[in-house]
Amino acid sequence: MGRPFSAILKLTFDDEIKNYKLEFDFGQDQGGEDGEAPDFSEQESVGACPKCHARVFEHGMSYVCENSVAMPKTCDFRSGKVILQQEIAREQMAKLLEAGRTDLLTGFKSSRTGRNFKAYLVKQSDGKIGFEFEKKEPKEPSAKTAAKSGARAPDAAADGSAADAAETTASTARKTAAKTGGRAAAKTAAKPAAKAPAKKAAARKVGA
Repeated sequence: MGRPFSAILKLTFDDEIKNYKLEFDFGQDQGGEDGEAPDFSEQESVGACPKCHARVFEHGMSYVCENSVAMPKTCDFRSGKVILQQEIAREQMAKLLEAGRTDLLTGFKSSRTGRNFKAYLVKQSDGKIGFEFEKKEPKEPSAKTAAKSGARAPDAAADGSAADAAETTASTARKTAAKTGGRAAAKTAAKPAAKAPAKKAAARKVGA
């Protein structure tokens, strides 16, 4: 199956068959008939061209800068009235040219995946038109998630209390060990000091 497209049906006279026939007009012609620039004198401008600041008009299935269809051509700004199956209304194009962005448009369809999507059309710094996608806000936690978080809170507090108790016990044990070690060292140092005078006294008696 071929890709969808947008065009205007135009009734033209065919000199060969001497009769009228229908033709597709894709709005891609660079000028009017006989190579002349189209006449926009009876049209109201949609806005200012984002590239050369000339006037933008409706022309076939496009919005075009008047200089892009002039002879000679001095600008290349052109935007379709239908983009990825989303119709771009005149008021939206006017808003894009003036404010730099359209409203959120919801009818785009990707030509690659076939999926529908929403986007803004925005005017870029180089004068081209691009997409800007809607920012998604973070989802609020559901009631179940909040309930689970609340149920876990007491457990966390209990774990914290247990950890504090364990730290207190360990600290007390360290202090006790330090005191015990100090006393033992004092006793060990006192015993040799007590024995030394006794030996000296015994030696004096033998000498005498």
